[in-house]
Amino acid sequence: MTTRTRSRILARGGAVATAIALALTGAVAPTAAHAAISATPLIHYTFDAPAGTTITDSSGNGHDGTLRQSGGSVADGSLSLPGGARGTAAYVEIPTAPLVGKKDLTISTWLTPRSGPGNTAAAFIGAPVASGASFSSGYWLLNPANPSGYVKSVVTNATNAGAPWSTEVGAGGTNSATTGARTPAGLSLYTTVIDGTTGQLRVYINGARITQTAIVRDVASFGSSLVASLGRSTYNDTSWNGLVDDFAVYGQALTDADVQSLYSSQALDRAVAAVSVPQTATADFTVPLTSAGVAVAWSSDSPAIALNGGTADVTRPAAGSGDANVILTATFTVGSETRTQTYGVLVPQEIPDAEKVAQDLAAIEIRNLDNIRSNFSVPAAGAQGSSIEWTITSGAAGATLRDGVRADSRTVEVQRPAAGSEEIVVELTATAVNGSASASRTFTARIQPMPGGTDKTEAYFWTFFTGEGQGAERVSIAASKGNDALSWNTLNGGQPIFTSTVGTEGLRDPFIIRAPEGDRFYMIATDLKVAGLAGGFTTAQISGSKYIEVWESDDLVTWSEQRHVKVSTDFAGNTWAPEAYWDEELDTFVVFWASNLYPTTNTADRTGVTYNRMMYATTDDFVTFSEAKIWTDVQRGTGRGMIDSTVAKVDGVYHRFTKDEASMTIRHEKSTDLLATITGTLPGTTGAADQWTLVKDRVASGLPNGEPGGTYSSGEGANIFAANEGDVNGLDWFLFIDQPDYHGGPNHYVPFGTNNLNDGDAWQPLAAKLRQGLPQNADGGKPRHGTVIPVTRAEYQKVLEAYAPNIAVSSVAAIDVTTTTGVAPGLPQAHLTKADGSQQTVDVVWDDIPASEYATPGTFTVSGIAQDDSRMPVEATVTVEAAIDVDVTTDSRCVAGKVVLTVKVTNGGTDAAAIEVSTPYGVKSATVAAGKSASYAFTTRLASMPVDEVSVAVTQGEGAGTVTASYTARNCG
Repeated sequence: MTTRTRSRILARGGAVATAIALALTGAVAPTAAHAAISATPLIHYTFDAPAGTTITDSSGNGHDGTLRQSGGSVADGSLSLPGGARGTAAYVEIPTAPLVGKKDLTISTWLTPRSGPGNTAAAFIGAPVASGASFSSGYWLLNPANPSGYVKSVVTNATNAGAPWSTEVGAGGTNSATTGARTPAGLSLYTTVIDGTTGQLRVYINGARITQTAIVRDVASFGSSLVASLGRSTYNDTSWNGLVDDFAVYGQALTDADVQSLYSSQALDRAVAAVSVPQTATADFTVPLTSAGVAVAWSSDSPAIALNGGTADVTRPAAGSGDANVILTATFTVGSETRTQTYGVLVPQEIPDAEKVAQDLAAIEIRNLDNIRSNFSVPAAGAQGSSIEWTITSGAAGATLRDGVRADSRTVEVQRPAAGSEEIVVELTATAVNGSASASRTFTARIQPMPGGTDKTEAYFWTFFTGEGQGAERVSIAASKGNDALSWNTLNGGQPIFTSTVGTEGLRDPFIIRAPEGDRFYMIATDLKVAGLAGGFTTAQISGSKYIEVWESDDLVTWSEQRHVKVSTDFAGNTWAPEAYWDEELDTFVVFWASNLYPTTNTADRTGVTYNRMMYATTDDFVTFSEAKIWTDVQRGTGRGMIDSTVAKVDGVYHRFTKDEASMTIRHEKSTDLLATITGTLPGTTGAADQWTLVKDRVASGLPNGEPGGTYSSGEGANIFAANEGDVNGLDWFLFIDQPDYHGGPNHYVPFGTNNLNDGDAWQPLAAKLRQGLPQNADGGKPRHGTVIPVTRAEYQKVLEAYAPNIAVSSVAAIDVTTTTGVAPGLPQAHLTKADGSQQTVDVVWDDIPASEYATPGTFTVSGIAQDDSRMPVEATVTVEAAIDVDVTTDSRCVAGKVVLTVKVTNGGTDAAAIEVSTPYGVKSATVAAGKSASYAFTTRLASMPVDEVSVAVTQGEGAGTVTASYTARNCG
């Protein structure tokens, strides 16, 4: 391989032009040769020798730079700057002593931009910010992609301290944004010559001049004190995001020929170093036609690889003929200079048909065969080219076959037996055919009966990420306090449950959905880890993940292994916020997410974000997905589109809530066709029922967000869900909207509710209550983008037992109450035993009891909700006894020095009362007529009688009971 050189001594030679440079708009290629010159940089950063925060000056002049703030790094010969807020994002501070007073300067730097179009600065030299000012009054600034997508390299050509941008001249300036050339893809050399001696500013890309502008000011004009940096200017703009491969400043104004020689002396090394091809190929692959601005032509010495533009078409040798060792030759051309590089590629021979069949059959994997609860996909083709036919060889009552979600799959449509029935055993046979070979393999699937018990939902389950801290880009869970969507329990000690081990190893935006049969759940999440990612969200949208993360569970406690599933096309830059909806008409899940799309699959050729489209695919089982299709394709500004859709269905109409990045607010649309598409412009309020039409723009904007004096203005990650029957808040629908701090919010969900989803103005603010009832992780994080789903009491109980045993109730002490006819019973507190063994006595909100329940003797039960954190349902048994109307009083006297106890029984009822008077001194029985009284004397034979009581058992009409009365001590001594 060729070793990349770092020489900054300009080579001898004539004018050199490249095809890429000539193709740039307005590019001028010199026609005359120039005499040989030698130029030595004043400052030269190659980034080849990382030294902490010191950026070593390889010119030998000792002008080392300093890497400031956070997120920057030097590795593999490049400086990576992350972009972001000016006050925190990394930049390089450049010494300015060698720059002060220079009329003539050449600044030349190899850059790979990641910021996309916008106001930022990759390099800057200017006057310090004066006292009381906000930015430099004079400067040179390089921005590879201005807001119009053009290269910007300008100087301020006059003094206007209040608006220096108005004086900019040069390529892509504020007042000439589309002059020069559009930002090239990938790594390119950006060279600016400030020729104060002749009064010219010349700007070049890859050695080709794109503009030449007259100037009357240069760096010497900016004063005796300067500031200089890589990655930012003195404006309060977002810092630049990208790679700096090399940066040099010369104390001369280089000529056109010098700049082209500079480019050509370095471009070939960089171009060759940036190209690689697979060492082994069994399928077609791509090869670059440009690299670092250099044209690349390809040839092959074998028919096993045929080059067709940027595609290498692979034809494997026939089985038995041996592998093909192919030499691909790449010719790199810069004007008249070329370099060739060869690459060896092994193309293995085809394997025999029988082996292809065997491999394709062995590769078939069907998940959960012993526990089938819903439809699933099987392959109709193998990786080795076999066609696969499926038949149901037994158990046809449990399954049928139909076309799959994509051409190379079939769907097994499951018919589950009734609840309580035996499982159905189904045998599926796959027959693979390849050429003259065929073979079969049989799979046994056990179709489980439908779930029994109630499907009534009485609580809620919440999955979410918190954004930062211990829960950063991991998934946490919470459970409501019973049937209340606005009051929540923190689970698992405030620690996340799900941590990604694949892809980016980050998880955001979890979405959970219940399968239509009711007893299986799927959770999907964004494969995204912004923490530590150079370039942050910009990089994540240009070269981010094409995958989603998947788990499944039958009970919300025991979860499958994580699945890393590719759903986006290679032309996508990201796969954000996946959600799903089970569509009865399609009889499959529709999964939708947001992606930036690009004209190339080579991420190095993507100069900035495009805009997010909403995409969708279908799946039976979250294993096999159809090809991604565009759902909504509307550009809403530079780099802005539509993201974060969530869907509900009411009376045959789908309601979709989506973030509109033009206003950063939630847009509500409706349609009778879930898969209707939008292209070009967003629809208004009128249109066909099977197309999306607007219900409400800027949903809930302007309503209180629950914070003191706070307002919900904008947000993202909307989650629409139906309220449970009996939810204590008395609403039919909830809409939770994530209002992060960068949208002026509290950095967690803000809730709204309504009883009419068709009325976009009917949303009620609910955040004041949720603010008091939010779950909170151990690190202080609160729920951001996630999902709330209703759950049954049994599901809820199992979640609490697993993740909050101090909240889960294992038993309730019996509650028995006695009353008499016509008297409302007094109902007590409940005594609870928790799953962790602890006990708690709590108040109960009891159901109202109709007076008819206790009007006659008998028993009845009354239900209530214990006011513990699980809102445990409890029940009391009330015994109603018939009323008796008998009054008992006592008295005593002394007779012959002994105490005589007297008991008086008064019958105030309308029925005679049969009584039995019991005292420590004897028992007497009698009948007391209605409305009469009777007294009974008991001789104690004691000179002193202690305190005690008498008991009178009474039978009166249908009533029976016992009446007691106490008596005082008496001394007759």
